[in-house]
Amino acid sequence: MKKKQIPFSLICSLIVASTGFSQEVSFFNADGFFSIGTQSYRTASISLCDIDQDGDLDALVANGRHWAEQNYIYYNDGKGGFKLAQPLGKFLDASYALQGADLNNDGFMDVAVANDNVPNRIYFGSANQNFDREVTFGSTAPSRHLEIGDIDGDGDIDLILSNRNAQNEICLNDGNGNFDTILTYGKASDQTIQTKLVDINKDGHMDLITAERQAQNNIYLNDGSMDFSNIMTFGHEEEETRSIDVGDFNNDGILDIVTGNLGSKNRIYFGDKNLSFKKTYDFKAERMTASIKISDFNQDGLLDIVEGNSEDRNYVYLGQKNGEFLEIALREDLKDDTYNIDIGDINNDGLPDIVESNSGSWNLYYRTRKE
Repeated sequence: MKKKQIPFSLICSLIVASTGFSQEVSFFNADGFFSIGTQSYRTASISLCDIDQDGDLDALVANGRHWAEQNYIYYNDGKGGFKLAQPLGKFLDASYALQGADLNNDGFMDVAVANDNVPNRIYFGSANQNFDREVTFGSTAPSRHLEIGDIDGDGDIDLILSNRNAQNEICLNDGNGNFDTILTYGKASDQTIQTKLVDINKDGHMDLITAERQAQNNIYLNDGSMDFSNIMTFGHEEEETRSIDVGDFNNDGILDIVTGNLGSKNRIYFGDKNLSFKKTYDFKAERMTASIKISDFNQDGLLDIVEGNSEDRNYVYLGQKNGEFLEIALREDLKDDTYNIDIGDINNDGLPDIVESNSGSWNLYYRTRKE
């Protein structure tokens, strides 16, 4: 029966086994039974993170987008089920992203929230997991994405905000969970939807790659002193890129970038030593892609792609040795408004699973199975 309307390198990293074998896979949703809650919120994103530090991935659900709704933490039962949840915060927020990390180095996981034109918040964890102590961070802006990582290399977790029609922000952690030092990147007129934190040129410094909705995408190179004035561009100005991910698709030791585009073909930009990204691979169909993620689902050493689309099927593309991709549709009976995809080993079987964040319908997940 059809049911509708019903990475981080620390604890929040994608739990993906690499056993060196190749095997075909399928993606099982149990006809909608595998869902994270049964509410039909305007969910913008779900991030997987071991928030209670019990060894499995929990789900941090960001709801609202432009409207005030309740955010939630859904706890994994250890078998890939999410039957226990708690609201996060006493206020309803217009939220786009939640991320979990131990921001103040007290041994407990905290949750940072990026909001649309209301203050961004950090909820600090404790032994009782009430998350009742909170602070704000960054500017009140149209925030669309939140990236976490140690961008300045000082051993703590910093927060990177992608803002649409406002300057993007790097909020530096002082090691105690204070984010008073803020650096900006990009122009106030930029429509940045996502920022990826990665050392794209492999010089030991973390760089920033942005998905721009109505302009070329940007690469901000870090010179090692947190100066990001060296900017490179890739992509086409007429395309509306909503999402990016980074990986080595052709196994040449150089990182490539895949873009998810709104109303045009998604594309892989192959890296080279000059970071020109001139060589590309275009996918066949034009779709309204809001989120794109990379994994290796069949563990054959070739990168695969998940595509989250608006009011269309979502797809997995299994990488092939000849450089092509095998297209597999997820839930061919559904055409939801998917805003975000996340990937992680939900049921601890060694295979990466898929989570869909759907606006206006149930948030679904798919267990990857060996065929």
